[in-house]
Amino acid sequence: MGVFCYKTEKHIFDYLIMKVLQPVQTEQTLLIVPRQYVEANDLQIVLTEDGSKKSETLTGITSTISGNYLSIAVTSAILTEGSMYFLELTQGGTLLYRDKVYCTTQTDTSVKHTLNTNEYDQYQAFPEDQQYITL
Repeated sequence: MGVFCYKTEKHIFDYLIMKVLQPVQTEQTLLIVPRQYVEANDLQIVLTEDGSKKSETLTGITSTISGNYLSIAVTSAILTEGSMYFLELTQGGTLLYRDKVYCTTQTDTSVKHTLNTNEYDQYQAFPEDQQYITL
């Protein structure tokens, strides 16, 4: 588990911070700062894939307090490389946490990564500060 910075454009404050999971069906640990710190074994996580709205509900999730974080073990069957998900953690009807999740096998956080990597050829137009993506 890590934190992923996704560069959107060339502006100040334009990085989106989100959770990162790998596209595996083995247990992964999320460290979160919830609305309410709860050590429990009856939590529920709903993961919904952006675009397709494919969804998975994980029940019986256990949490433990680890310093300033809530540690949660997650095992999902729908995670695919390069996909983004919406995550909601609840206990009963109470919302504890909500965030975006990016799924990737990339572990080197120093490498710049965008959702368009190797998808488009970038066209260099005149003047040089105007850039267009062509298909």
